[in-house]
Amino acid sequence: MTSKTDPTLQFYLKNVRQNPKNATAWEVLADYLAEQGDEQRAIKCYRQVLALRPGDVEAQVNLERLSGEKEPSSAFEEIADIFDVDRMKNFRIPLVIQVLLAIISFLVTLLLAEFQQWQITDLVWSLWISSLTLGYAYLITGITASIMHGSVNMPTKGGGSTIISRDQVPMVLVIGSAIFMMVFFTIHFGLFHFVHSVFLNLFFPLTGDGFAFPNFFSVIRFSLTNYWSIILLSAVTQLPNFMQLIRQPGKDFMTMPYKNVVKMHLSIFVFAGLSMANISGITLYYLLIVYFFPFGAIKAYFAEKRREKEVFGSA
Repeated sequence: MTSKTDPTLQFYLKNVRQNPKNATAWEVLADYLAEQGDEQRAIKCYRQVLALRPGDVEAQVNLERLSGEKEPSSAFEEIADIFDVDRMKNFRIPLVIQVLLAIISFLVTLLLAEFQQWQITDLVWSLWISSLTLGYAYLITGITASIMHGSVNMPTKGGGSTIISRDQVPMVLVIGSAIFMMVFFTIHFGLFHFVHSVFLNLFFPLTGDGFAFPNFFSVIRFSLTNYWSIILLSAVTQLPNFMQLIRQPGKDFMTMPYKNVVKMHLSIFVFAGLSMANISGITLYYLLIVYFFPFGAIKAYFAEKRREKEVFGSA
């Protein structure tokens, strides 16, 4: 239980007094009270969070867990208990560690490029296979995170999707929705990458003379075999995106993979122009910086620092 003389508690209380409309300040206080076993006051704070920020799924789940307002009514709760889902979804890798891992991965990528004497062909195909594999990783992470947090991403008639509580949907529909999204994504996203592979093979052939349609699965197998290390390093540099997706299941995870597709599509024209102009060498390293430097991780780090300053800076 908490004590009135607890300096940490007093610090958090001071913040909510000075920022009574700041939902994040209330949530930080609620988390601390819950950790200290002061469940009744934690419940009141989580309710205040939801009053200020009704769409906060994490606060809703914590409130239900502490207050017992929600009775297990489906197989989801049983699965959650078996796999200790609450612990999994609340797992955090410190942001500074994420940034360090991303920077190390970037440096290792540069060393690989130098050691293996990369050409532009290696760069574009490693980007291609990374986009394909990480795109599926985003999709699976997004579907799993939505279910873990108590919500389900259901397709709508207009071709979009909407987030609703998993308890409002029978499990068979949840499974059907997940399968539909996987099939739709495979056809749509896979077709994008097939078309890209045709263009890439035209300018940077992996098979034949580049003028014939490549065997899609052979290209995948070749790229996985030769560029698996780049896939792994790319995943590490994008770790903040995956962590954000796990924390915020309402985020439209279907758009994330397509951001890499747009970047890769533009790269076709850039790299083709460089190839026809016979520009290589040092240019490759500039491209490595543009594509592999962890700008996202560093941006997330400073965004987190700004958020902390907003919550605690006035104390």
